[in-house]
Amino acid sequence: MNTARNSIGSVARTAIPLVLAALFVLGAGASPDSIMGKWRLNVKESELLPGETPPQELIMEVTLDDGSKFQWTATVKMPDGASGVTRFKGAIDGKAYPVEGRPGSTSSFTWTPDGALKQVSESTAGIAVETCAFAGGNTRATARKMICASRQTDSLGRTVTYTEVFDRL
Repeated sequence: MNTARNSIGSVARTAIPLVLAALFVLGAGASPDSIMGKWRLNVKESELLPGETPPQELIMEVTLDDGSKFQWTATVKMPDGASGVTRFKGAIDGKAYPVEGRPGSTSSFTWTPDGALKQVSESTAGIAVETCAFAGGNTRATARKMICASRQTDSLGRTVTYTEVFDRL
């Protein structure tokens, strides 16, 4: 009886941590350093495009970031009641994928050596390069802020820079 109880205890002590570790690794399509979750544009801390009306709300939800696939949806609401949605389904692999909601537009994503996320978006209107760093946590997965420095060049070669700051919800 005592031997059986010790065996069950031994199995429980071994199996429970293994199951918890497996659930953590497999959980919700996230890699251990995933940026999954909802991010809200912090208009007060952002420097938007000159002449651009700040949105009432802009939420970017990263729904998949598992190391091989990357997916997000951005929903914007303007002060006049207008709204829109864009979606990306692809990977963080440097390859261009179409952006749903922006006809003729593609985006590619890569990680920089210092851990920032770099996005290159192209369309007939021009090209935008955005590099997002993460702050307020020990890893990207625990970061509370995403600070994105952007450089946009239109089809005539005119360039404008701006910074967007997002808070994790």
